[in-house]
Amino acid sequence: MPGKNSLARKLIPVADRLRDLRVRFGLRPYLVRIIRTKWTHDERGDGAEFVLHEFPILPTPRVSDLTSLSEVVNPVGLDEVGSILLTEVSGRITEDQLRGLDTDGSPVPEDEQVYYEIEFPRPDNLPGERRRFFIRSAPNYLPDQFQWQVRLEQSHEGRSRMGEPR
Repeated sequence: MPGKNSLARKLIPVADRLRDLRVRFGLRPYLVRIIRTKWTHDERGDGAEFVLHEFPILPTPRVSDLTSLSEVVNPVGLDEVGSILLTEVSGRITEDQLRGLDTDGSPVPEDEQVYYEIEFPRPDNLPGERRRFFIRSAPNYLPDQFQWQVRLEQSHEGRSRMGEPR
């Protein structure tokens, strides 16, 4: 594999330690996770949904501009729509992980779902609002910046503040 042992690959842990300083300083007051859920019947949306796995993206990547999300009125209430960009996603994470694929590259089974979740915990340490996103385009790796960029699109209603699927 080209670049596998390159200096750029070897510097990824250094870049991650520098990015983690922003988290420690409180400049990234949110959590970003990849969530994998399963449905009790044979396909997505059929039966009850439950969480199989939560994969926190560490160090916490930069979320670009939540103001690009807008609220739209629908017959049931308000929905947020729009897209955001995650940057400074660690180069240690693989494209397959970012896309929610299995370690062998196989696609998500018909009875499972993978999505991104961004949560802003409240200052009183109670859980905050959880927003659900799906990956909008292929992740973009920038080797000279030791990072991935991932474009996300707002999805349906996120999990409850306690982490239960709705």
